[in-house]
Amino acid sequence: MKYHVSYNFNRGEAIVITEEQRKERAKGIGGSDMPIILGLSNFMTPYQLYLEKIGEGEQREETEAQYWGNQLEALIRQEFEKRNGVTVSTLETIISPFADHMRGNIDGFIEEWNAVLEVKCSSSFMAHEWGEDGSDVIPMQYLVQVAHYCAVTNAESAYIAVLIGGNQYRQFKYTRDHELEMSLIDAANKFWECVTTRTPPDATTIPDLRLMFPTHKEKKKIVVDSTATEHLTTLLNVRKDLKELSAIEERCKFNIIKYMEDSEALVDESGKEFISYKANKKGSRTFLVKGI
Repeated sequence: MKYHVSYNFNRGEAIVITEEQRKERAKGIGGSDMPIILGLSNFMTPYQLYLEKIGEGEQREETEAQYWGNQLEALIRQEFEKRNGVTVSTLETIISPFADHMRGNIDGFIEEWNAVLEVKCSSSFMAHEWGEDGSDVIPMQYLVQVAHYCAVTNAESAYIAVLIGGNQYRQFKYTRDHELEMSLIDAANKFWECVTTRTPPDATTIPDLRLMFPTHKEKKKIVVDSTATEHLTTLLNVRKDLKELSAIEERCKFNIIKYMEDSEALVDESGKEFISYKANKKGSRTFLVKGI
């Protein structure tokens, strides 16, 4: 393998990211950064990641899910070892020999297979996004993460061991896709250029814009142009439509409740419930649409 790493054979311990390691991660782009850069993350935008990399972002606190993911990481890694009859080593930060900003903090490395191991804990609500055990059907945000690790390490493949819903183990394999990896490298290079030149990427959400412009300038006003007029017209039309639809919704609910009188549910001929209208513990009836 073409990179310099120091081996850490604490295979029985959960990996805890120290403050020093967090600062080290700010020096480059890791696998968990790639979904954010590509706009695949529900938790952070490219602009927010940019602020973090230049040291101006808000300190991220560990969530409950992240805490338990860290606690279970070693256990899932050991389960992968047991099921596959291999030894998984944990490594320090890996830096690409071709670009210092391309880095990887991998969950494990399987030397005999020249393969990366990524460990995940996934909510049961995401179970449908994963394929069958042993397949290569991986949620896109995790696919680009392991593809990044393979590009950095030049490993032959990557495996993902995932515990879904706390009680369902599955594992998946990523086989090198060089076209995908080249597109990831290109995206990473462009993002890192933003960081090094202090040129922020475009905002993609309203929270981004609030971070960019946290306050207003007294007495500053701006004249509407054709583009702003178009968006303003669309906004006003949408609000008008929503108001009309809300009125229609209320009228339909009124007519259904009037029809139901003191019935607890509205059902079809087979007994399937469409509407539930039962009293809660406080005695107030709740209108619930169960599906049509």
